[in-house]
Amino acid sequence: MTKRKKKSRKEVRRRPPPQDQLEGLPEGQVEPLELGQPGCAIQADKTTYYLSSAVPGDQIRFQPIRRKEPPYPARLVKIIEASEDRIVAPCSVLQTCGGCSIQAMTYTAQLEAKTEALVRALDRLCQPKVIEPVTGLSEPFGYRTKLLMVAAPDGSRKPGKGAFALGFYSRASTDLVHAGGCPVQHPLSLATLAMVEQVLSAFPITASKPRSSRGWLHGIGVRVDPQSGQSEVTLVGRSRKIPGGAALVEKLASLPMVESVHLSVNPQRSSYLMGDSFEHLAGARRMTFHIGKEAFLLSPGSFFQTSAEGASLLADQVMAALPPRMTQLADLYGGVGVFARLSRNRWKQATVVESNPHAASDLRSWIRHTDQKGLKVLQGKVEDCMDKVLASKPDAVLLDPPRSGCHRRVIKALGKSLPPVIVYVACGIEALVRDGRALKQAGYRIDRVTSVDMFPHTTHLEVVARFVLR
Repeated sequence: MTKRKKKSRKEVRRRPPPQDQLEGLPEGQVEPLELGQPGCAIQADKTTYYLSSAVPGDQIRFQPIRRKEPPYPARLVKIIEASEDRIVAPCSVLQTCGGCSIQAMTYTAQLEAKTEALVRALDRLCQPKVIEPVTGLSEPFGYRTKLLMVAAPDGSRKPGKGAFALGFYSRASTDLVHAGGCPVQHPLSLATLAMVEQVLSAFPITASKPRSSRGWLHGIGVRVDPQSGQSEVTLVGRSRKIPGGAALVEKLASLPMVESVHLSVNPQRSSYLMGDSFEHLAGARRMTFHIGKEAFLLSPGSFFQTSAEGASLLADQVMAALPPRMTQLADLYGGVGVFARLSRNRWKQATVVESNPHAASDLRSWIRHTDQKGLKVLQGKVEDCMDKVLASKPDAVLLDPPRSGCHRRVIKALGKSLPPVIVYVACGIEALVRDGRALKQAGYRIDRVTSVDMFPHTTHLEVVARFVLR
């Protein structure tokens, strides 16, 4: 007699309850969307739970998933009364995947909900009349030009021959969710990934495990430039010794559309797969990515927005917020100098401050090749460079910090020097509110807020707020 495979406790807990147990589950109405939350919220027993695949206005039954610390996830079990904004989502793993959370909501309703949420979030910072409606993408699917797939062991394949599977982390865990044909990924990304996976499967590559020294492959990164049709491939592995060696690299480099191949080494597998170091394996050392007509040569470790159209829309909004003429521009957290480069016909001198050595190197390379003498780069933490930056008395300061926002020393220094215009580009709404309050206390007011829906089907938003002196 064949033994039945015993389900793990985790798998049993995630299984939807049988029909006769539905009455014992909490019921409630999904609350209005709030920016930056891990999904839509619902209340039960004085606790806030967050769901994917829920739509504001849905009346549902749900299954709380207990965790030691918030945020607390929940699973949508039954829709009692559907919101008028609900649609059938194209993604089959929406409930479990850690990516999209509001894909079951019409895109028009998403944009309206994000606009309303932005007004609520900035309620104490500015008047609603200065907040413009969220600008959406022309196509909310197939927009992501950056893809990072997680690798996990696959017992169904023969050991030593591509014994790995690819996917995303599931919501609130590091379990793998198979997400082949992900509808938000650019078709070029998916095509490149499929070819890379096919090549790797022919070599003795095994996936790593969390908290284990076994396996080599952490994941695969793909970035594509829709304008040129070229792609960049980055293998993320435990060591520099690649299973398959030069033969594998040669196969990857010969794939159509693949312009460059790199390796990122991370000795220990972590929640973010990429390591700090990158090694060039084949093809171009820097790949070209476009924003409109402007071409940026980037190393694999340099940040670039995940949507080509979204990046172009965001750049337009930043250009509209900057003064038409400047003697000095300070571009802080400036990356590869996207905004400084796009506005170069407006300033006489500009300083870009960036801590990422890859991005700083990319920008310095462009300066050398174009003989752009008015632009200089300071590599280091922004908070450590403020004295040098503010000594030139910039007419405008651009802030484009990570989701956590600016270091308090940065905001404090700006509050003392009081440059006439500060343009804050925010991907984290809580950080914008926190830093905005400090700037308001220093004597600023917000006179214009625009935003780009850089991440459709999620609760995130890219916001551009212009601060001027009162």
